[in-house]
Amino acid sequence: MGEQIRVQVIAVDPAVRVGVDDMVRVCPELTVVVDRPDVVLMVTDEVSDAVLVLLRSLSRAGRRVLLVADTLRESDVAEAVEGGAGGLLRRCEVRPDRLRPAIRATADGSFTVSSDLLGDLLTRAGDRAPERPAARQLTKRERAVLLMLADGHETEEIARSLAYSVRTVTGIVHTITHRWRVRNRAHAVACALREGLI
Repeated sequence: MGEQIRVQVIAVDPAVRVGVDDMVRVCPELTVVVDRPDVVLMVTDEVSDAVLVLLRSLSRAGRRVLLVADTLRESDVAEAVEGGAGGLLRRCEVRPDRLRPAIRATADGSFTVSSDLLGDLLTRAGDRAPERPAARQLTKRERAVLLMLADGHETEEIARSLAYSVRTVTGIVHTITHRWRVRNRAHAVACALREGLI
């Protein structure tokens, strides 16, 4: 089953927080905590400026955040990813069988998003004006990994498909995010798409 994932639930509405806490506790590999979480599960009505400020703050502190919102507009998706969200779900999608893999993916550094939201993100990233600093170049290996990430594949799937080890794939992604100074995998994919690198 793997080791326990420590989850901190943040919600403005105390009743929502208690309900999501209970949903997390149903999953035996997840533990609800109030500090030092592996994943912050942020539940909100909408992606407001205050939510984005908190998201950026958590991201700068090294926290992996899974954002759950009632309403997710096209602009919200891109702003949340650029703000450091490690995954996005609509509140109507949140139930234990969907929440468990989303939290695990976020803890592992993968990105979780509904396919229709991913389409919005990719479309929006493609519409932006390109700005390609010299450091934003890709090797063939890096490009292959980013293409598979853009298609929604998990690290293990990418490793199997490209005949790399999981460690190699993780290293490639880490190298890109560090060199480009982006927050996470999703941000790297968005930048690569926006700049026409993939």
